[in-house]
Amino acid sequence: MPEGKQPVMPFSASLSRRLEEASARIKSHKGQVRIVSHYDPDGIGAAAVICQMVRRLGLNFRATLSKNLTDEMLAEIRSGTPEEQMIIFTDMGSAKISILDDFPHSVIIIDHHQPESEGKKVIHLNPHLFGMDGGREASGSSFALSLAITVDPTNWDMIGPALAGAVGDRQSLGGFTGYNEDLVIAGTKAGLLKVEMLPNIKGGTIYDSLIESPEPYFKGITGRKREASRFIKWMDMEKEAKISDLNDEKRRFFNSICTLRLLRQGATPEAVGDFITTRCWINGWNMYADELSSLFNSCSRQGEQTLGLALALGDAAARQRAIELEKAHREFILTNLRELEAEPPKAMENIQYFMNPEVNYAGALAGLGALYFLDTSKATIGMAEKDGTIHVSARAPRALVKRGLNLGAACKEAAEKLDGAGGGHDIAAGATFPLKSQNKFLKEMDRIVGEQLAAK
Repeated sequence: MPEGKQPVMPFSASLSRRLEEASARIKSHKGQVRIVSHYDPDGIGAAAVICQMVRRLGLNFRATLSKNLTDEMLAEIRSGTPEEQMIIFTDMGSAKISILDDFPHSVIIIDHHQPESEGKKVIHLNPHLFGMDGGREASGSSFALSLAITVDPTNWDMIGPALAGAVGDRQSLGGFTGYNEDLVIAGTKAGLLKVEMLPNIKGGTIYDSLIESPEPYFKGITGRKREASRFIKWMDMEKEAKISDLNDEKRRFFNSICTLRLLRQGATPEAVGDFITTRCWINGWNMYADELSSLFNSCSRQGEQTLGLALALGDAAARQRAIELEKAHREFILTNLRELEAEPPKAMENIQYFMNPEVNYAGALAGLGALYFLDTSKATIGMAEKDGTIHVSARAPRALVKRGLNLGAACKEAAEKLDGAGGGHDIAAGATFPLKSQNKFLKEMDRIVGEQLAAK
């Protein structure tokens, strides 16, 4: 961190007290720390922030990254962790307060999902408890940084993984707001970040972005070499052109054409608005936060979560391997988005759904499809089957959330009626239930979503 530029965050009095309480408990702890986190980019970023914080205190730690925090897993954590160890949950745990409050261990929860309750024994850090929107204004990783910098300001250097996690949870769409925005402002003033307004184009050239990056997704062009070449030629540009090569007039023309194409294909307002987006350059990483988030995501989706954590903690070899995984990740996403474009989801009255053979990709496909070309009047349900269990990832445009949609509540209610489990945010959620109950789940979701939208 540049000397003499100590960042300052405008924490509320209640949040500051809770952070100081958690900080004091961590600093007084002498034993090992067990860190349990979600396996997605936000979970990887959160785990890295806390691992680095603990490591700098000279404490040993063991980190576990998991897709779900089931009651069975909690029982294993409780029985398999000596009572003298501290347990820190990141990007998960808020829905299990009643169980965690009964743990004999010292437990700290840093999460941003809708909390079951505040809890009595645990120290619970969740933006919802401090007047913030955990689905939009603070992620698990960005909120974890609030504790890390309270423990030791040196941990401001973990702002890269923290923001990459927030980007992974799509909290940067339309620009960061609330706590996340305060974090970016503080990091920028301290010289840790550089904020730029740029077209959301990734890759060396514009052509490379069109054929290699699934986002932004242009129907009939993205991932298709011949169509991308024609599009470039139609705009009177060379295939080797980069955004930085375009003069102001050419860049305005390019931005206008791309925006119009997104509007014409039915992309959501947030996807259209995010074409010209705020991108955060992380000085310590020499890459944008969205690029680091993509590396985390590639590791997560391909079952290499520990590699993602090693990357987030600065391992050079892990970074190179993650870059290799990202290429395969992008190719899979592009192939499946083209298939989803050619064969749209099956439509019910209030939802649309599709099946995908890969459990770890249903959410990414549902999210991107819902943003860029699927029916925006319906919630999108991506499903995958594994070992007799259906895994659901539900996504929706913000317009439906403003009308009263809460996918987290809908997934929870529908799944629990079928001996399953579900939950999440209003805009993005998940569920699991037995394969035999698939049709019943879809009918329940369609009913619940319809009731939510009609109630407002």
